[in-house]
Amino acid sequence: MSTGLLDFFVLEGSECVEQLDGLLARAASGAPDFDAFARNARALRGSATMAKVQGITDVANALERIVKGLRDGRLQWTPQLRGAIIAAVDDLKILLRGVRAWGSAEDARAAERTRELSGLAPPPQRAAAPTPVAAAGSAAFLAMQTSDVAAGLQRFADAPGPPATFVDTLARIRALRGVAALLDLPPLAEVVAAVDDAAKGLEIGSTTATDALRELFRAAAVVLREGSYAIQAGGRPDAGTPAVFAFTVAAQSFVEGAGDDDQVVPIHTLFPDGGGDNIVRAEPNPPTTPAQRFKLEVVSQAEHLRRLVGDARRAADAPSRQRLGHELRGAIRALSRSAGSFGESVVANSLNALVEGAAALDPMALTGLDEAAGLLASRADEPLATRIAEIVRRATPMRSATPIAATRVVAATPVITATPVRAATPAVATPVESGPLAAAPSGAALHELLGAGISGLSSLADTPLAEPTELEDDGVVPIQDLLYRGPAALRRAAQLGQSFRRSGSTPNADELAELYDLLELAEAE
Repeated sequence: MSTGLLDFFVLEGSECVEQLDGLLARAASGAPDFDAFARNARALRGSATMAKVQGITDVANALERIVKGLRDGRLQWTPQLRGAIIAAVDDLKILLRGVRAWGSAEDARAAERTRELSGLAPPPQRAAAPTPVAAAGSAAFLAMQTSDVAAGLQRFADAPGPPATFVDTLARIRALRGVAALLDLPPLAEVVAAVDDAAKGLEIGSTTATDALRELFRAAAVVLREGSYAIQAGGRPDAGTPAVFAFTVAAQSFVEGAGDDDQVVPIHTLFPDGGGDNIVRAEPNPPTTPAQRFKLEVVSQAEHLRRLVGDARRAADAPSRQRLGHELRGAIRALSRSAGSFGESVVANSLNALVEGAAALDPMALTGLDEAAGLLASRADEPLATRIAEIVRRATPMRSATPIAATRVVAATPVITATPVRAATPAVATPVESGPLAAAPSGAALHELLGAGISGLSSLADTPLAEPTELEDDGVVPIQDLLYRGPAALRRAAQLGQSFRRSGSTPNADELAELYDLLELAEAE
């Protein structure tokens, strides 16, 4: 969301809420002007919808529904209803003040108020429809478009040509991406968005038809073809098919090699050391300090990061989680580079510590990232480095050098051992009882021993300083040695996807959990 649109919404929304508050105050204990109340609630709902502030949209919609019921006579003005409306207007004021740093607390407040209002005026019941697509009358269009896009992707993957040969398919992809009904049909929206993003480099000539890109297009074509068949049959695409998981693996492989091209460095590092007349000179009395410029620079980035965290918490299907993990990784690194360019090394290092956990959508890492981004977006005047470092420390307790984001252990090979495998306890030698030991030489005896040179040390073979101690092997194996990581995990995930495809059966819960674990472990190295 652009800063200008957000500022406009805050101004317009505040005006609507003030009008609602004034109508209630003028009515005292009686009923307010229903027409004026409904008009301002509708204006607030429309403005919040345009600004994509869903929580305020829901509250305003519930208020509008209550006023409509009062006008129609379905509801009666009671002290309980008046108290609920006043509380909702008060909460709207709080939500508008926190809209620039919207987070889980704002979501909870808006949801709680919406539930209370909906209990007083439930939404009207609609007749059940087979699917949203069929009800909207767009099933045939979506089925045809997804089938055409799948065919175009398959043709290019099998016989790639110059970018001009892909123009028609790319136009269909972007037209399909703009269809709102596609958002209600996961995983089609994620697949189309990923293909569109991957094709941008091909369009401008910055990338070529690599093997990873062609594999991504092939996997996307299979998912889109499956979705087209499901829509034609009046159903919904299945987000748990082997084709969807194969696409997730292909998308991960494609983005793995993406580098960071927007490295920001302080300009003074571009000049040679020592004196001399440089082209750029420091302003002796700058209007702002570097710390102030840093806070102004990172506010929008921090707000974007918080929005991604909110989306990641709600992501359910594998393609959405994969895309959001990649976007979080890029957004954190961009914010970290900005912090480093302003000399905020503590902030930069703290954010970098959350990259892997956030990319794997680890709940603790997401919570820490949300809190840290909230501080950066708050425009607070006090130094934030220490507070952010403490937040990150709490979000990454006992994190090992090799992050392990999976929820269960996936062994590279079966472990056959009579001794249970313990990963957290380091190997400790067991004390062994022994007989009397020879006294260690000291003083003149030690001087005489050392004076004999290296050859003199050979006597230690006959008279050791201490009896040798046998160290028992207690079977402790580092857990990292039992895990797939990086490319190995990705290859194993691809093998599972192929086995699912060959068997033709739907994978069970354990098989799906193993595949998800492998995809997360693929990012651990």
